[in-house]
Amino acid sequence: MAGKFKLQSVLNYRQSLEGQAQQVLAASLQEQGELEAKLQQQQVHLQQHDDELKKRQKEGLAVAEIDLYESQIHHCRRLIEDLQIRLQRLERHIVSEREELLHAARERQVMEKLKEKQEAEYQQELSRKEREMLDEVSLRNKGNNS
Repeated sequence: MAGKFKLQSVLNYRQSLEGQAQQVLAASLQEQGELEAKLQQQQVHLQQHDDELKKRQKEGLAVAEIDLYESQIHHCRRLIEDLQIRLQRLERHIVSEREELLHAARERQVMEKLKEKQEAEYQQELSRKEREMLDEVSLRNKGNNS
């Protein structure tokens, strides 16, 4: 049985921090996917409105109808710009979240290496004590056989 790792609570805490960082990043990545889908949807709407306007212009449109289509197109463009800005901000935020996750993982790894080192030292100490005990038993047996 291995010796008790004295800093296990610190390791548990660092594992917890890493898990939280993973959850935060996962939520941001999900939000990014949703924003990208909304952006793509708005771009499709913009293209549809633009195509419809061009088609209807060939057929002949009243000025009021042209204004309506242009208003819809302008609205789609504003939504697209807004989504692009939000997406850029989120992408910068994701970069910092990835850095935080990397930092948390490194901190956890440091503690795990320390735990492994302590375990190795414990095993070496056990082996040393076992050798000493075997040597002592061997010496006793030689003394009794003489």
